[in-house]
Amino acid sequence: MGITIICRKCQKVHRYNEGEIENTGTQWHPIWTAKCPHCGTLNTFTLEHSSLDFFGKNSVPKDKNAYERAEDGDIREYWIQEYIKDNYLKLGFSNIEGPFEEGPDFKGIYKGKKVVIEVERDYQSYMSHKHHEDERFKEVNILIVLSPSKPPKEIKNKLPKTLIHININDFVDWWRPRAKAYANTKRINNIINIISGEFQKRLVRDCNDKDRDMSTCPECDLCPYFGWGTAYEASSIFHEMALKFIALYSHPITSEDFKLKDINPSEIDKFYFDFFHKR
Repeated sequence: MGITIICRKCQKVHRYNEGEIENTGTQWHPIWTAKCPHCGTLNTFTLEHSSLDFFGKNSVPKDKNAYERAEDGDIREYWIQEYIKDNYLKLGFSNIEGPFEEGPDFKGIYKGKKVVIEVERDYQSYMSHKHHEDERFKEVNILIVLSPSKPPKEIKNKLPKTLIHININDFVDWWRPRAKAYANTKRINNIINIISGEFQKRLVRDCNDKDRDMSTCPECDLCPYFGWGTAYEASSIFHEMALKFIALYSHPITSEDFKLKDINPSEIDKFYFDFFHKR
C-alpha cells in the first residue's frame, strides 16, 4: 500500500510507502507529511480518514433495545449484581451480602432462612458454566436470572431449588440512567486518553534519541518507553497535559454534543510547545 505525490516545489513524482509518511496532525484531523527524496521539501496532504468523534454514541441502547436486551439476558452480569444489591428487598430478601469474588455470588436471608445465591443472565448460563457439577455451588439455594425464559422440566433438578426472575420493567428503569452515566464516563476517558496520546506522539516524534539502543539512550523521566517506573510517570504527565489543555481551551468534553473534530490540531501543537518551554 502506498501513495503517489507530486512535490509542490520540484514537481517531481515519487511513490511513498506507508512507513514514509507521517501524521503531523491528530487522529481526528490527520495532516500527512512526506519528505521529497529529490529536493527535501516537506509536502503535506490529506487522506480519507474515519473520524474518532463518536465515542459512546451507541453505547447506551434506546428504550426498545434496552427491553429486548434485558429479555434476552444480553446484559453484563455486573449490572444484574448491582441491581440486586440495590433492590434485594423487592426480590423477597431481608438481607444480602456480596457479590463475592469467588464461588456463589451472594449470601442472604430469604423468607427468614439463610440462603446461598447465584446470579446469571439466564438459566442456561448456570448450566454452561457447569455450576451444577461444581462442589462449590452445591449449597446454592437460589438462582436469580434476568431473562424470563423458563427451564424445561428435564433440567430443573440440575438447577437450584428456587429460581427468581427479575422484573424486566423495573430493571430497565433502574439500569438505563446508570448505563448512560457509565457510557458517558467511558466516552470522556476515551477523549482524555486520545488527547494524551497526541502529546505523547509529539514528544516521541521530537526526541533526538528515539532511534538509539536502550543501553545508550539517555534516561528521560518523560519517555514512555524507558523502564517501568518512568513509563508510569510519563503517562501521568501526558494525562496532566490533556486535562490542562481541555481546561485552557474550554473544550466541553462532558457534553454529549462534543466532538473531537472541534479541536484544531494547531491548538494541540501550541499547547505542547508552551508546556515544554515553560517547564
